[in-house]
Amino acid sequence: MKPNITFLNKLILWALCALVLACLPLRSQAATPEEEARMKQCPEGDYAGPGTGAKRYYQDPYIWFVSREFAKRYCMPESYIDDSLKGALALAVRLRPEEFTLCGFFAGQSRQCPTTQELLMDVYVDNTKANIPKADPTEKFFDEGPHSSGWLVGAEGKRSDLRRKGEMPDVEGERRPFSPFHSKTVNEKNWTRFVYLGVREGWATRAGSFVETYYRADWVPGVDLITLDISYLMGYQTQRNPDLQIQTGPRHVREYADEEFDTTNPIRRWAIGVIRFLDWSAVDFDEKRIPYPSGYTHVIELPHKVAQIFYAYDWQQGEAFFNNARQAYEAVVNPKR
Repeated sequence: MKPNITFLNKLILWALCALVLACLPLRSQAATPEEEARMKQCPEGDYAGPGTGAKRYYQDPYIWFVSREFAKRYCMPESYIDDSLKGALALAVRLRPEEFTLCGFFAGQSRQCPTTQELLMDVYVDNTKANIPKADPTEKFFDEGPHSSGWLVGAEGKRSDLRRKGEMPDVEGERRPFSPFHSKTVNEKNWTRFVYLGVREGWATRAGSFVETYYRADWVPGVDLITLDISYLMGYQTQRNPDLQIQTGPRHVREYADEEFDTTNPIRRWAIGVIRFLDWSAVDFDEKRIPYPSGYTHVIELPHKVAQIFYAYDWQQGEAFFNNARQAYEAVVNPKR
C-alpha cells in the first residue's frame, strides 16, 4: 500500500504549527528593563530562582545562606543574606530522596520499606583565603554521583577491595580529594575531617563528621565548591537542640569526655571545623581539648538556622526510623490472625 502523502504532509504541517505556537509565548516574553539591568550588574551569573522579580524563574529546592559579597556577585535576593555566616561565601541546603530503599531490615519484615531522604549542603569557599587541606592536593574534581544499576549487582564491595589493594587504578574524578578511603595510592591516614561542632568559649564539643560527595576546585575562578553529606551523621536522634541556650552536661549517650571539663561553659553557636586526621588522632580527648578556633585549619561558622535544619532532620528521620522498627517488632510479637 502506498503511503497517504496528503495525510503525511498535513501531519508535518500540524507539527510545525505546534512548534511555532509553543515558541510564541517565549518570544513574547522579552526581558524587562529590570532584567536587562540585572544581567549587566551580574555578568558572572544571574540567580535564576524566585524572589528576584523576574517573570520567568526556576523553582529552587535549596535553602540559601549567603554572604553579601556572594549575593551581590550573583544578584541573589537580600533575604538569602546571613551575616552570621563566616568562613564560607555561601551555603545551600537541600533534601534528596535516597536512590535505593532497604526493605526487611526490621525483624525481617519484608513489607517494612522506610523511605529516607539525604540531607546535603553545598559549601562555596574562597580558595584564596580558606585553608582546607586535601589528602591529595593534585585532585581537582570528585563526584560521587548517582548509583548505577551496578550497585544492586553487589560488586561494589569487591571493586572497593581491588581499589584499596591498588589492583584497580582510580580513574579521573573517582578519588575523594579529602578522605580517599578506597585508594592505596594516597596516605589514608592523612585525610581531612569536616567536624560538626558545638562552639563553647575557647573549645568546641564534637558532634561527628560530614563526608564530601562532590568537589570542584575553581568552580569559578577563586571559588571552590564542596558538597557535604549531612545525612551520613544524622537520623539517630542524638543531636542537641540548638535552641536550648544552656547545654553543658553530656547527652544521654556519653561520647565526649571533654564535655565534662567545664559544665559552666555552654554551647553558644555551631560550626564546621576542618582538621587533618593526624592532628585529630594525636589528641587524647579524655585529657585534652582542641582549642577553638586555633586548633582547626579552617572553620565555618554556621547560621543558627542551619543548625536548626540539622536538628530537625536528625529527629524527623530518626523518628521515622524508630517508628518503622517499632511497627516491625510489634508485628512479630503480635502477628495478625
